[in-house]
Amino acid sequence: MRRKRPTRRDVAALAHVSVATVSYVVNDGPRPVSPGTRDRVIAAIQQLGYRPHAIARSLRMGNTQTIGLLVQSLLTSYVGLLVNAVEDNLASRGYGLILASSHEDREREDNLLDLLSAQSIDGLIYIPISCHDGTHVTRFLNEGVPVVFMDRYIPGIPADVVMTDNVAAARKAANYLIESGCRRTLCISYSDEASSALDRVEGFRQAHREHDLLVDDRNILVVRYAAGEKVEPALLAYIYAHSLPDGILCLSDESLVGSIKALKQRGIRVPEQVRVTGGFSDLPWNSLLEPPMPTVRQDFQRVAQMAVEFLIARIQGDKSPHRTALIPAEFPYF
Repeated sequence: MRRKRPTRRDVAALAHVSVATVSYVVNDGPRPVSPGTRDRVIAAIQQLGYRPHAIARSLRMGNTQTIGLLVQSLLTSYVGLLVNAVEDNLASRGYGLILASSHEDREREDNLLDLLSAQSIDGLIYIPISCHDGTHVTRFLNEGVPVVFMDRYIPGIPADVVMTDNVAAARKAANYLIESGCRRTLCISYSDEASSALDRVEGFRQAHREHDLLVDDRNILVVRYAAGEKVEPALLAYIYAHSLPDGILCLSDESLVGSIKALKQRGIRVPEQVRVTGGFSDLPWNSLLEPPMPTVRQDFQRVAQMAVEFLIARIQGDKSPHRTALIPAEFPYF
């Protein structure tokens, strides 16, 4: 008969302490435990063979060699490339990875942050859904667990940030449309909460201001594809209400593909009638088009590498001021 795996409740009973005290010893906080009580708990852990989440190594070395990575969605090709690059960079340094996806759902994100907080991770790489609320992630910082924002950030949170220079990338792409003669441009975004989306919209606005062109909220269409919204009907409804734009800046791969599909449904030729650009990822099929579309390509390898470097440095005791690294994107990228 298979032996039952010991639990924290078993450890607590053997050490004559509460389950919460066992958790404080295992997680090294957030509340202090007296040396005598800590010794009893560790002795009970060793006697029972209680070893979840690399606890034995954690007790010996003060860390678990495990990093949490919370992303906003696994639906986009760019995030998939980022995850692979982060995992490779961590593995080369001897760290394991716990991956979680919030699916752009705030409640799910909060629950996953709670779960990761209980996993005795050494650090967290985090792509937040919203830039408006950092309440949950501050728990990690308060407990001494370093956090690095990757791809997106939350203003006001004392943590390192590594991301594409989204403002500059979107400004270059919008300038391409304007300098090609477009005067009725549309920007299709994927969020009105994500810092990356807001920064790209700001780049779109900056390009228009630089050319003394009026742009307002009517030039911005938000389609939350991760929440199930579809680009094609949203764009067709926009065209019906506001007329056909002569240029479209797509802030994601999904909006780029959806825009082309919608225009094709209406028999509208790209780029003869409407110029389309953006994408913000590596689109292998683009080279098959005649002509290929000018798109933005983010350097996901560099973003992942620097995020891991910053986090490991913090884990190893780096107390320098927090940094924001903006990685340039290529445009046009064919």
